[in-house]
Amino acid sequence: MASLVWLSIDGGNTFELIADFHDDIIKNTYHSFYTSDITFVSRSGKVYLTKAGLGRYSKIGSISDKIFTLYYDHMGFIHKLTPDHFEAGGSLAAFGNSKGIFGQAPDMGFETVLAPQYITLNEMIFYAYVPENEPKESIHTKKFNDIHLGKLIHSRKTGTAYIRKILQHNTPKGFLSSVLAEIIDPFGIEEVHESSCLSSSLSINQAGNFSYKLSLQLQSVTSSFQDSDIEKTVVIPGYSSFLITRILDNENALAIATMPKTVPHNMTFLQGSWFLYNFGQRDGRTWNIRSKPCNYWFQQHDDSLSLNVLKYIDLGKSHTLKIKVIPNTKGVQTLEIPLLKVVVGNPNLLDVKVEGHFDDADSYRMEISAASKTLRQGSTSLAFIVWGASTECLVTTFVPMLKSSCSYLKSMHHIPSEIIPLEDWISGVHMDSQGFNMIKVLPINYRPPSNMGIAIPLTDNFYHADPSKPIPRNLFHKSKKSGKFKQCANVSTREECNCTNDQKFSHAVAFSDCREKVPRFKFPVTQYPISLKIYSEDGHIPVETPYLVTVTEVNNRENWNLKHTVPENVKKMKDYLESILHVPVYNPLGLNLSIKGSELFHFRVSVVPGVSFCNLGEEFQIYVDEAPLPFPGHTLIALAAAVLLGGLIFIAFMFQIRNIHPWDTCKKLIRTNNVNSTNITAN
Repeated sequence: MASLVWLSIDGGNTFELIADFHDDIIKNTYHSFYTSDITFVSRSGKVYLTKAGLGRYSKIGSISDKIFTLYYDHMGFIHKLTPDHFEAGGSLAAFGNSKGIFGQAPDMGFETVLAPQYITLNEMIFYAYVPENEPKESIHTKKFNDIHLGKLIHSRKTGTAYIRKILQHNTPKGFLSSVLAEIIDPFGIEEVHESSCLSSSLSINQAGNFSYKLSLQLQSVTSSFQDSDIEKTVVIPGYSSFLITRILDNENALAIATMPKTVPHNMTFLQGSWFLYNFGQRDGRTWNIRSKPCNYWFQQHDDSLSLNVLKYIDLGKSHTLKIKVIPNTKGVQTLEIPLLKVVVGNPNLLDVKVEGHFDDADSYRMEISAASKTLRQGSTSLAFIVWGASTECLVTTFVPMLKSSCSYLKSMHHIPSEIIPLEDWISGVHMDSQGFNMIKVLPINYRPPSNMGIAIPLTDNFYHADPSKPIPRNLFHKSKKSGKFKQCANVSTREECNCTNDQKFSHAVAFSDCREKVPRFKFPVTQYPISLKIYSEDGHIPVETPYLVTVTEVNNRENWNLKHTVPENVKKMKDYLESILHVPVYNPLGLNLSIKGSELFHFRVSVVPGVSFCNLGEEFQIYVDEAPLPFPGHTLIALAAAVLLGGLIFIAFMFQIRNIHPWDTCKKLIRTNNVNSTNITAN
C-alpha cells in the first residue's frame, strides 16, 4: 500500500502529487492556520513538514515516543506532548519551525552514488546511480524524489548547489533520476595525492553497449587507478561525465556515461584537462542534502503583522493589497519570473486584477485589486504563495479573506451643525453667541405632539422615561392607548431601566426611554444642513451620489420639509426608486431641513437599497422651542382684543351722546363720602 500526498489549490478540481511515501503510511497530520504549516507523521515515526500551497516538503526529524501528540499554538510554534513530559518549540532559535523539538533537521540524502555533469559554469546535473542488481522493490530508495526539490546538496569536501528541478527518466543506463542544480559554492575536486591517476592523460573507448573503458597514458610510475577511485566521477569540460564502476587494472577502469550522446570516442585528454569528483559512499557518504535556509522575506505594504487579515468589500467598491517579496538568495540567481502565485478561492465572487514587477533591488512587488461589482454576497480567500520559498521560512503563504459583504465597522453618522462638547451635554448647558441654551432637558415621560395637537400625543415612543412618575398629556383616550416603554418595560423606577451613558446620549429610537437631553433650536428652523458621513475601517467619506436617501419622522409628525438639488444624471434613478419604495428619495448632497412645528422632531435617514450591502441608517433629533401659539391661538387673541377695544370705544361714545360724565359723578361721590366722614367725627 502506497501513501501519497496530493495538493490542490483550486478547491479540489485538480491535484498535484507532491509526496510518495511508498509503504510508510502517514497516520497523523497537524496544521497551523497562522503560519500555514502542515506536519505529517508517518507510521515509522518520521516527521515531515510542508506549507499550505507549497509544492515541496522536508523531513524534519522523527519521534520515538509511542504515545504523543503535536500541536501548534496561536503564534504558529509547534509543541510535543507525551504522558510524562512537554517539549516546546517556541525558542528564539526555532523561530516557529521544528528545531525546538527535533534539533537540527536530518540529512535528506539517500544511499547511492551521485555523478555530476556540468551544463554551464553555474549549473550542473547530479545523476543518482542505481546498480544493475538492485532489487526492484528498493529501486525507489536510490532515486531523487520530490522531497529534494528546493534543497541544497553539500559536499563533504567543499561546495553547495541548489536543486531547482527533479528529473525522472529511464536512460542513460544506470541513472533513473537526476536533479538540475545551481552552483552556490564550487565543489572541490580530487587532488593527485588522493587519486594518483590524475597525473596521467586519459583516453576513452567504448567497451560495451552502455559501458566505457577509461585508459591511463602513464606518465609516472605512481600514476594508476586504485580501488578508492570506484564511485568517483570523471568530469571533462564540454563532454559527458563518467562514473567509475570497476577497476580492471592499474591502467584501465570501466565507467558509465551520464550523457552517452556527448561521449568523446577514441579521444585522449591530457593531464590537467580532466578532473575527478567524489560523490561516492565507499567510506561513508561524501554528500548530503539539507533544507535551504529561508530564501525569501514577505512584506505587506502596511507593515501589518497579521497573516490572516479580513477585509470587507462593499457593493461597487474595491480593495487593493500590496505585497513585496524580498529575495535572500545569496549566490543563487533570481529568475525573471513572478515569485508569487495568486490563487482566488471563489473566482466568480469578485473581479480580481493582478499586476506584478521586479524593482531595482530585485524584490518582486505585486498589487492586487479586488472589486465587488455584483449583488452577490459571500467570502473568498486570496492565497499569495511564494512558490520558490524554503520550508524553513516562517511565512510562505499569505491568505487574506475578502468578504463581499457589509463590514461590521461601517456606519453612517449625522454631523450636527453645532458640535456640543460632552461636558456640556452632561451639565445640560451650552450657550450660543446670543445666550440661547442649545440643550433641552426633556420632561419626564415626554411624548412629542401629534398632528391633532400638543395635548394629544399619539406616538409609542417615550423620552426620558420613568415608570414611577405620572405620564403627562395622557388625558385623551387615544393618548392613553399609545405609548410603550422599551428599556423601562416591566420595571418600577428609572434606575431599574439600567440606562448606560451611551444610551442616554443615543439618537436611536430604540433607546428613547433613556434619552434625557436633545439639541434645542429657536423657531423657526430654516435650511438646517443635513450633513452625513460614512465611517469604516478605511476612514470616512461624505454621503453623496450614488448614495440616495429617504428621510422619515419616526413619530409621524408633519410641519417639516426638505430641500435638495437633483442633477440630471440622478433624476432617473430617483424617479425609479420612488416608484418602488413609495416614499420620497433625496440627494444627500446639499440636503436642507426646515421645520415650522414646535417641540421634538425625531428624524431617521436611510440609504436606499441597491447601492450598499449595509443597511446604512442614522437618526437625529431637533427640539424647536420658543414657537408662537399654534392656530387658532393668535386669531382668537386678536379677535378678543379687537372686541374689547371696540366695546370700550362704543361705551365712551354712548356716554358722550347721553351727556353722561362718569368722572364728575365719581368726584361727587368721593366728595360726599368725605363730608359724611367729617360729620361723624365731629359728633
